[in-house]
Amino acid sequence: MKIPDIGKTIFHNNNKNSVPIEPNEGSEKFFDAKFNDMEGLELEKSDTTPPQDKVTVSTTENSRSITKTKYIGEEPVESTETRKNGTIKSTTKQLENGDFEVVVYRENGSVYSKSIYKDFYQVFLMDEVRYDEDGNIENKIYRNEEGQMVNEGYKDGKIYLKDQTDGMSVTRLEERTVYNKDGSIYIHTKYASDGSITESKKNKRTDDPDYDKFYKENLDGDFDDGFVQGMSGSCYFVSTIQSLLNTEKGREVLKNSIDYDKEKGLVTIKFLGAEKEYTFSEQEIQEATGRLSSGDPDFAALSLGYEKYRAEAQGKVIDGGFPTEVMKALTGDEGTSNIIFGVAMPIDKKMLDTMAKNLLTGNHAMVVNTVESSVDTEFSKEDKALGLENSHAYSLKDIDDDFVYVTNPSTQKTIKLSREKFLKSFITFADLELK
Repeated sequence: MKIPDIGKTIFHNNNKNSVPIEPNEGSEKFFDAKFNDMEGLELEKSDTTPPQDKVTVSTTENSRSITKTKYIGEEPVESTETRKNGTIKSTTKQLENGDFEVVVYRENGSVYSKSIYKDFYQVFLMDEVRYDEDGNIENKIYRNEEGQMVNEGYKDGKIYLKDQTDGMSVTRLEERTVYNKDGSIYIHTKYASDGSITESKKNKRTDDPDYDKFYKENLDGDFDDGFVQGMSGSCYFVSTIQSLLNTEKGREVLKNSIDYDKEKGLVTIKFLGAEKEYTFSEQEIQEATGRLSSGDPDFAALSLGYEKYRAEAQGKVIDGGFPTEVMKALTGDEGTSNIIFGVAMPIDKKMLDTMAKNLLTGNHAMVVNTVESSVDTEFSKEDKALGLENSHAYSLKDIDDDFVYVTNPSTQKTIKLSREKFLKSFITFADLELK
């Protein structure tokens, strides 16, 4: 098609390969624009500024809620989100200093959390307090004077854990303090930017004197004694080891991953898949007991090895990893997972049936993770008493026609759940076929 050489020429981005366009009345009306002989096409911004105190209503299909937002000028200053059943889910309002307070409610009207943000859209969090069903503080998040993000965990109204992370990269742990029930400090650890430990002090465990007891007589190069997760966020690691111990071939992998020289008092940990090994003294293992694990000292040594490996390979602390990482380090095979490009595909009934068939072969080690905590996904007091925790990894022990059996790494107790409850509570899995 030949374009007639008439009208005005508009140059885009100073590109002289221009297209001559003839302006006409219709184009000005369609594009809401005017043609300027000197400047070319001028788009006119429509006046979409909401009038003062305008209320807009929008429906969110995912949460089945209605949000009402109040404006003053162009800026939103208040918002109320209501569930389909009429209960208020959250309220947002601007404070006198310009910050925004967000309060989230449970369906029964109790407060789930109170947060302060620098912006209406909840991008820059200043601080947050989360409450349990009885109104007790469960969690606090705030920025300290050094610019660190501080995350405090509470039990029965008393602080038991304080994590201090980099203010710009909240996933990078810089300090951790674990407290006894009487408020005294049990463990304090500092980390370098590469994930290595720069300082670690352990005091008396007044809550349970046997928790960090060093059972030297059980140090034998075999994982034949009970162990549980310590005061680190390594549930994914503990659950992966437990899942391997559930299979004959997995036990063989672990047996080949540890050597104990009784005469020298040294334990060597081998990650055959990563082709790395680390050697620790009995003293180092004893110091790690309580912080990394409780019980079998052989497992404490294995945890020490993985902590060293993760800092070396990824520049990260042992906290907050994935079972597939551990599987690959031990065997060279990371297995399969329902996480694709960082997104978790929901575990459905068909997927659960496949997992059950794989477990029946006796050659599959599996780890599953619960959903992250929110006002819609938090576990009830009854669930917590059973041993369910949000954002927690469990080894998958068995699946039958009606129930799913998972083991909690914090207690090594097996929890029996209906299939429906499992599908509602768990979001990801990792499955390693041992060959």
